[in-house]
Order: sequence, then C-alpha cells, then structure tokens
Amino acid sequence: MPRRPNIFLLSADALRADHATELVDEVAERTGGTRFSNAVAPASHTASSIPALATGRFIDEEGTVDDPLLPSSLSADGYRTRLLTDNPIAADALTERSVGEAGGVSNLLDDLLPRGVTRPVEQAYFRRIWPMMRRLGLAAPYYRPAARLHERALETLSGETDPVFCWLHYMDTHSPYYVPNDGEAAAGLDPDRAAAMSRSLTIGDAADVDRAEAETVARLYRWACDHLGGSVVEFVSELRERGLYRPDRDVLAVTADHGECLDPERGVFGHLPPASWESLVHVPLVVSRPDWPESTVDEQVSLVDLPDMLRPEPGAAAPPTAFGREYVETVAGTLTAAGVVRGVRRADGEKLFGRRTADGTDVVHARYEVGDPAAETVVGEPYGDGATAASVPEGLLERAADAGGLVGDEQYLSGVDESHLRALGYVE
Repeated sequence: MPRRPNIFLLSADALRADHATELVDEVAERTGGTRFSNAVAPASHTASSIPALATGRFIDEEGTVDDPLLPSSLSADGYRTRLLTDNPIAADALTERSVGEAGGVSNLLDDLLPRGVTRPVEQAYFRRIWPMMRRLGLAAPYYRPAARLHERALETLSGETDPVFCWLHYMDTHSPYYVPNDGEAAAGLDPDRAAAMSRSLTIGDAADVDRAEAETVARLYRWACDHLGGSVVEFVSELRERGLYRPDRDVLAVTADHGECLDPERGVFGHLPPASWESLVHVPLVVSRPDWPESTVDEQVSLVDLPDMLRPEPGAAAPPTAFGREYVETVAGTLTAAGVVRGVRRADGEKLFGRRTADGTDVVHARYEVGDPAAETVVGEPYGDGATAASVPEGLLERAADAGGLVGDEQYLSGVDESHLRALGYVE
C-alpha cells in the first residue's frame, strides 16, 4: 500500500491578500499549486475564523461544536499531528496547545485582569518598556518568528516515518509586527519602536490614531509581510530538499486566518473591532495537491472549504473549480461606493453585509434559497430606518454596539439573531 501523503498547512495571522501576492506566486511555482485569487476568511478575527477553518463549517451552524477538528480527525486516521503557534486563541481553539510554547505578556495579563485594565497597562508596556528592553537585548521578539517555528518543525519531523499533518500558524504579521533588527531598516525605520507602536495603536481606539504614526505602522506591516513571505518560501524549499514534502505525493497549503486594516478612517486599526472590509477578509490561498493541475481559480471561495481541499487521499478532493461561492460577490458589488465589503451567511440563507462611513454604518440584508445560491436577493438597505426586532435578546444591541459592530440604536434587522452576529464576529 503506498504511503499516505504528508499534509502541511502554513497559515499567517493577519496577513491580507494584497500584501502576499509574491508569496502565493512563489509557492505555487515551486509546488505546482493552485492559486485562489479571491479567497475569503470566515471572519475578520482569529476567535471566529480558526474554529470555522478547522471544522469546515461556519461557527453558527448546528452541530459545529461536535464536529471533529482538522488535527484530531487526521490523528484518528493515523497521522502524526504537529501544531506550532504562539497565538493562544488559535492554539486553545484547536485543543492542541503546546505547554510553555505560547508567548506574550498580554496572555498573562488577560488571565489576571479584566480587559478594561489590561488595555492601558499593555499600551504603556509597549510604548515605553518593551522597545527599551529590546534595544538593550533584554527582551526577545514578542512572538516566535517564522524562522524559529521552522527550526522547531524540522526538529520534530526529523526521522518521522508515519504520515504527518503539520500546521504552522505564524504571528510575524500580527502586532507587534516582526522584522529582524539587523541594521537594514529602510529609511531609518526602527523596527522595535515601530513594532511597539503597532501594538499600542491596534489595541486602542481607531479614532485616536495619529495619521503619521499610522503610516509608520503601515510601512512596518508591509515589511513584515514581505519578510514572512520570504521565510515561508525558504521553508517550503527546505521541506522539499529534505524529502518531507514531495509535490507528486504530498499536500501543502498557504493561507491566513484573516487580514488587517490600517486605515483608521474606516473605524478599525488592526482587525478589531470586527468588520467586513476587503483588507480584513480577503486572504491569500494557494493549495498544492498532486491530483490538481497548476492553475488559478478566480471565483470566490471560502476558507471553510479548506479541510475538503486538504483531503489526503489522491482523487478524494473535488477539483479546484468546484469550490466557488460567487453568490457572496453578488451583494458585495452593491457597496463599492465605499470599497468592497463582504459578509458570511447563516445556514438558513440569511446574510449581513456592512460598511463603515463617516456618517455611520450601512447594512445590507440579503437572503438566498438554500441549495440555489444564484437566486440571492437583497432584502433591504435599512441604515437609518431599520426596524428593531421584537425578539432581540436583552442587552444584545448594546453588546454588539460596544464591540463596534454593524448594530446601532434602532438599526437591528428583524430575523437576524445573536447566532448570526456571533458568526460574523460582531459578538463574542
């Protein structure tokens, strides 16, 4: 019986698609992979996106909690599974956290103090203490950079004879953005100081972000995206040289759990509060399988389909063109006046799309017939005169508004309940 293929999933936290085109192209060229140019994350933040990505279902669908996670289901099939990440939310969601391997002082602070207290403490830490400690060599990078995760992965995979499922979730492009401080800073940019600034700004109020500081952080983010891309390409090449990844046998995917928005005028700086801006939910995706041709798929796809794309048995996965979800784009096209936005659906066909403007929040309520996504219709654009649903759970409007979501006073759409807002990432 032929050996089952190894499976590699390389995902980056907060990596937007338009900052990863070179990464996708180079991985596809080295592996013969399929580029998905219009891939959409299940949500704009890790807590909602990773569970959907790992189960293959939107998190509001019935039975999701009981569905096997991608690592555990492959483990039951005889795979040796490896998860390496310093994101505690992703690690906890996958129930395979490596003890002692998740970094970051905020993890400890969040366990000890309420968020209202930890936010100013964390901002002060990053504004003053952390950059000084970094300059003095007293503090390591806040998260382990990609190079260290790669070293660890190669150590754990060395000598492995069973088929492996290796999932690396990188934090280089999550604030504080990481680039090596090796004296090559462009135009005098101090990576440590800019990284500290990126963290303090992304945990604050977008309305308070200074434009000059925002531009500095955006430069660092772009640099971090480029550096991570180069590291991932080198890792894929190393896997091939060591025989751990063979394009004619194995499966490999590169993607991100969500993107990043560094435009404070859109009401978000970073990726919280959740929103559906293009920069937040349009993510890179390339999947390499021996039974798929090297190609590009332009139809919109969702990362909830990634588990099916990674099916290990040759011939078990549908062709790459079978994963299109064009109906989502139908409604997104109606909002282009303020930039393309996207949303996700409920299992019953209800969907919300939103955009932020200087005047407030616009909402589009859409519905499609289950089983016939092409029949989607726009129910209404109720900004300013939407009716409040009688069945709204007490306090839901206030909680969603506090989270910076689509809901404001007297703007709750009838028939859209808490599970829908939770699936969109607007309610935790």
